[in-house]
Amino acid sequence: MKIACVQLRAHDSAFARSALENALEHIDRAASMGAELILLPESLYPSYYLGGADDADASWRDLDPLPLFSGKAGEKGIWLAAGLVVEEKGRLFNGAFLWGPDGSEKLRTFKSNLWHFDRKYVSPGTCFPVVETPFGTVGMIVCADGRIPEICRILALKGAKLVLDLTNLTSTGRDVEKLSNPQLEYMLPARAAENGIWIAIADKVGLEAESVLNCGGSCIIDPAGRIAASAGSWKEEILLADIDLSLPGPVFPERHPSRYSALALPTEETPAYRKQFEYTAPADDEIFTAICRFSSSSREEYLAKAARFLALTADQGNRLCCLPPAPGRNTLEIAEILSASIPEGGRLAVIPGLDPSGRPEAVLFARKKVLGTLNGEDHSPLETSAGAVGAVFGDGGWNPEPARCLMIQGAEIIIWMDDQKRPGDSALKVARTRASENRVFVLHLNGNDASITGPSGAVLAASLREGDQAVSAMIRRTESRAKTVVPGTNIISGRIPEAYGELIASGEEECRDGN
Repeated sequence: MKIACVQLRAHDSAFARSALENALEHIDRAASMGAELILLPESLYPSYYLGGADDADASWRDLDPLPLFSGKAGEKGIWLAAGLVVEEKGRLFNGAFLWGPDGSEKLRTFKSNLWHFDRKYVSPGTCFPVVETPFGTVGMIVCADGRIPEICRILALKGAKLVLDLTNLTSTGRDVEKLSNPQLEYMLPARAAENGIWIAIADKVGLEAESVLNCGGSCIIDPAGRIAASAGSWKEEILLADIDLSLPGPVFPERHPSRYSALALPTEETPAYRKQFEYTAPADDEIFTAICRFSSSSREEYLAKAARFLALTADQGNRLCCLPPAPGRNTLEIAEILSASIPEGGRLAVIPGLDPSGRPEAVLFARKKVLGTLNGEDHSPLETSAGAVGAVFGDGGWNPEPARCLMIQGAEIIIWMDDQKRPGDSALKVARTRASENRVFVLHLNGNDASITGPSGAVLAASLREGDQAVSAMIRRTESRAKTVVPGTNIISGRIPEAYGELIASGEEECRDGN
């Protein structure tokens, strides 16, 4: 199908009627270009920021915009998606609406993950429906919903091949031609790749209310997480592209819903919620951490290099050292041997590898002492003097649920031993997404690549592509315990666990089939 992502200029609510006229004109233009599905941004009417308006500026409430878009879809014989603020039963919602070529409404969803001041004006949605179209199954999200892994995953499990993302992505910067946003840089590509879906994004440009700067970047992302087409960051555009939803996408990583019960835990019962209010002494907060990458051709060479790196990183002030995967199926034995190489002073180390049966595990150890093991089946972290440490392995990192469960259970550091099945650049985007969406530190080992990513999604340290190397970064546990991203948006208290039951209710075979 030919899809058009329409990038519009932002308007204050005082100019809501002008914004509406501008949107309708762009629909005409996109339809004349042959678009079969036209996607418009979030809250194009009346505006994104609903505050600071006097009574005269609130006149937008007197107009119901839904019939205008319904009529336009029927007039042009197109599928049309638009972001509109609507009132239902006395409450405002930030909604996404999809009309069919006959002008009838086919789908509506309301923004669930309310961002910043959203919560002052609109109520959250709790349903994530899909609709069958001639092109394939389609779902919708609104802007910050792309930061919540549960939502796109639910849509994918319902069979969505395309997710329409109606956005109002914000940014800062001196040059309007270079604006961006973490969702565009790595989070939405990760959503596409982890679910094997197309994602189409329509954003705004320009400054609204002298404070909300939109970054544009409307784009189409393919099921491998690659940007298939994109617009600029500073002007109105119609991004037109052909996509085929019938083409087979990447294999959906195997899921294990029976292990994801933490996703539906009541918020105040979760360790992550409680940890936000716990005091951490400065001496226990700052954990200088190293991740090592080196090659070895034998067990003996691995032991010699690992002992050398343990001594080196400890001498340089690291309290936690993550070694590369151990050879063979004797990770616990290797950890016991290397525990004698850790200097005194509360140093810790972790080795990922395999247990005697060939299952992945990670072993944490201190001076002459093994602290415990982590595996891919129990999504509970291990409490240590360096913080609560969890681990995911292979596709467990590509699936969002394991890391999410670890975070909910209080993990502050997550180690991901990747299986190198997918390109390293894509894996790094997913690692950054896991860190950002969960507000944790992620230590990522992917073959020749080793990196540490912080709770903001920033890469704090990364190894060179070749050669033996240790890289270090400061891990501040309080950063991973603080779950507020911006005022009004907290990744723990903002979750709606009662809406995520679909992620744990279905049988494993049923979920893999996407039904």
